[in-house]
Amino acid sequence: MQLDQSIPEGQNQELRSGDIGSINLKPNPVSKESFRVLGNYRNEKALLREGILSNQNSNSRVSGKKLSTEDVIRLAGERFIHFSSKKRDGFTNFTNPYDPALISLTVEDAKMVDLAHLLLASAEKVGYKQFEAADKLLVHCEAMVSERGHPVERIAFHFSKALRERIKTEREHNFHNLGNDQGRSIRGLPTGVDIITAVLHQEVPFSKVMQFASIQMILENLSMAKKIHLIDFQLRNGVQWTLLIQALSERKTFPVKLLKITAIQTSDKERTEDIGKKLQSYANSMNISFKFKVVSVLNMKDLKVELFDIRPGEAVAVYSPVVLMTMIGRPQNLHTVLKVIQRLRPVVMIVMEVEANTNSPAFVNRFIEALFWYSAWFDSLEDCIDRDNQCRTEVERSYFGQGIKNIVAAEGEDRTTRSVKIGVWRTFFQRFKMVEIDISKASVDQANMVLKQKFSCGSSCTISKNRKCLMVEWKGTPLHSVSAWRFK
Repeated sequence: MQLDQSIPEGQNQELRSGDIGSINLKPNPVSKESFRVLGNYRNEKALLREGILSNQNSNSRVSGKKLSTEDVIRLAGERFIHFSSKKRDGFTNFTNPYDPALISLTVEDAKMVDLAHLLLASAEKVGYKQFEAADKLLVHCEAMVSERGHPVERIAFHFSKALRERIKTEREHNFHNLGNDQGRSIRGLPTGVDIITAVLHQEVPFSKVMQFASIQMILENLSMAKKIHLIDFQLRNGVQWTLLIQALSERKTFPVKLLKITAIQTSDKERTEDIGKKLQSYANSMNISFKFKVVSVLNMKDLKVELFDIRPGEAVAVYSPVVLMTMIGRPQNLHTVLKVIQRLRPVVMIVMEVEANTNSPAFVNRFIEALFWYSAWFDSLEDCIDRDNQCRTEVERSYFGQGIKNIVAAEGEDRTTRSVKIGVWRTFFQRFKMVEIDISKASVDQANMVLKQKFSCGSSCTISKNRKCLMVEWKGTPLHSVSAWRFK
């Protein structure tokens, strides 16, 4: 049972109802602000053109309006489609001062559209393995990028580097050693937290929004439980559980007799135990009976129910924050983890995931999807953190740059940065008899409260519902989903 990686290009990527051993990528419906990847095209150029067209937004052309990073990418896509239909040579496409698509834009925005256009043209040439032509385009692209400038310059800096890496590996026929090195264990889970992720948590709203909504859902679904066993698949610094401890200490009815947290980790057990000691101290100060346990596994396929020490009377909750996507490329691990969780019979399982399809086997497919998703993220950093902030540069270099490189330049098991949208997860979870629980109004209210009270840049972050799950969006572009599940 897996999220299929082996679909040949040109075939329609739909669910094969008779194949219970795999799940293919099924395109999500088109929405005004979100990007979809279309799976049934004769060649990559058609895919590139129609993929961009599906992302058009007429509001991006308002004269005098400052364009968002994603608006620039859309306009560049329209311009790419227009000029690629013309029989022009050289670089006249990028130097035409009378281009009607740019007349109403500021000088800076017009320059950024030019840059994004070059990037798309470079990606097309790489997709066709026309490396000499791609080299020439990238030279012009690289002359315009900046790691500390406009967000389009910054995102183009990382994507152009990734394209260079792909050209190199294609020419050498060597896709190895391109694994994602964002502090992740290759066969395990993301581990640790540092100043980079701490800055993201404090300055950009998405993490806190998802945490507050998730904790509210856990509290509601375990409102009558007196013994709570919380299984956390990515502890990080554990600060989110101080909120849960505080809320439980204030519970008047059904007072909690025990809160047990089991943290799963694949490396750095000592550091995880130190976090447990801090949580123990905080729980003591709140008069909450507390236990902390670390489950250590070198490989997630070795996870077993017996490792969790579930005692009679304990209500189990599972917390999975952007973890399952790290196992998409290793379906055996994903299958094992979900079968173990199924046997644990949790009252609720909270799943946070990236709302993008960077799992496509087709290079151009995932390049476009990644470009739009990361453009929204880079735009949020522009609004929330100063350009000259060193931590922002490190966030973009280490946290996002490595992910971009992995999506664009790696293949096979080395391509560890993979994500699929909520519709694919819903279909996949059905195989494990999982039933989606509606995210409550109180959880949505908690998320909105965080936006209003904690973040000056929060007005561009919006919360919406996609059926029963919560979507966290930036200027209308879905970036993350938060869903809740139980097992039949």
